[in-house]
Amino acid sequence: MNNRQMRQMWSEQPGELELRHRPIFEVGDREVLVEVAYTGICPWDVRAFTGKSSVAFPRVLGHESSGHVAALGKNVTHLKIGQPVVADFIVKCGVCPACRRGRANRCQNPTYQQYSGGYGDYICLPQQNIFPVRPGTELKAAAFMEPLACVLRGQNMLQLYPGEVELVVGLGPIGLMHLQVARSFGARVMAADLIPARLAKAEALGADWVVNPSETDLGDMVGQVTDGWGVEAAVIAVGAARLVEQTLPMLAPGGRLNIFAGIYPKDELRLDPNLIHYGEYILTGSADSTPENMERALNMIQNGVVDTAGLVSHLLPLEELGRGFEMVQNTEGLKIMIDLRSS
Repeated sequence: MNNRQMRQMWSEQPGELELRHRPIFEVGDREVLVEVAYTGICPWDVRAFTGKSSVAFPRVLGHESSGHVAALGKNVTHLKIGQPVVADFIVKCGVCPACRRGRANRCQNPTYQQYSGGYGDYICLPQQNIFPVRPGTELKAAAFMEPLACVLRGQNMLQLYPGEVELVVGLGPIGLMHLQVARSFGARVMAADLIPARLAKAEALGADWVVNPSETDLGDMVGQVTDGWGVEAAVIAVGAARLVEQTLPMLAPGGRLNIFAGIYPKDELRLDPNLIHYGEYILTGSADSTPENMERALNMIQNGVVDTAGLVSHLLPLEELGRGFEMVQNTEGLKIMIDLRSS
C-alpha cells in the first residue's frame, strides 16, 4: 500500500479549486511516474475552469508539464530514474482512422488524464506519452513542448516559403511562438497586438514589423510593407471571429489564413465567398498536435530555435493557481507558470 502523499489542486466543478493531499500514484507496468517541476497555465485550462468548455469534472487540470522520472513500470526500459522529461497528457488510441492516417491530433478514442493533471506534485502516464529531455535544457523551457507542438502544426499547414510575409494577430505566448517558428522557416513577420509590452517582446524576438491596430490601420500597414500585394500567410491567435473577417482581405493572391485560436462563445463568420474564390485563398484551422509534432517542438526548444523560457513572466506556487487563472483571464504578463518545486 502506498502511503506517500502528494499535493494536487482539484476542481470538483467549474470555478472551484481545492488543494488536496492524496496518495502518490501506483505505477503500472508500462507507466512512468514523473515528479513535476513546472506546469504552464494554458488558456484552455482557464476556459475549462470557468465552465466554457465541455469537460468532465471533477478533475485535476494542467497539461504543460516538465519534471523528472520518479518511478518506472517494470516494462519501461528506455528511461532512468531522475531523468528530465516532458509529458503529453492525451493518450491516443493508435488504431482509429485518424491515428492510422497520421492525424493522431484528432484521435477518435483519446484518453484524458482526468485525475493526473499537471497541477500536482506527480503525474503518471503511459511510457509513450513521456518524452526525454536533453540534459542541460531548462525544464521551464521544455514545459512548452505541447503548446509549441500545436503552433508548429499550425505553421506547417501554412506551407511558408522563405521571404514570404506572415501576419500574426495576437501576441500572447502562442502568438510569440508563431512568430518565432515562422521566422525559422525563413518568413518575414508582421506582429499585431494592442498591448505595448507584447509588441516590444515581439520586436525583441525578431519581428520585422510590429503594429498596434488601435494606433495604426493594420490593412494600410500591410499594403505599405508589401507594396499592395498582401501577406502570404496569417495566423489569428486571438479567439475573435471579427478578426478573421478583417484579416482575410489582407491576404495576397493565394494567401493562407489559419484560425488558430478557438472562438468562445461560439460565433459565426460573415465572409464574401467571392473574396475566397477570386483570391484563391485557403482558410484553415489547426488543433492540438501529433507525437511527431511534439518531438520536433522539443528539438526546437533544445536547439535554441525557439525561445520559450523567455516567455515566462510569472512563476507562482501551486497554492496560487487561482491567482494565475485570473492573471491569464486579465491578459497580465505573458506565460504564467506554476512552480511545483516551491512549497
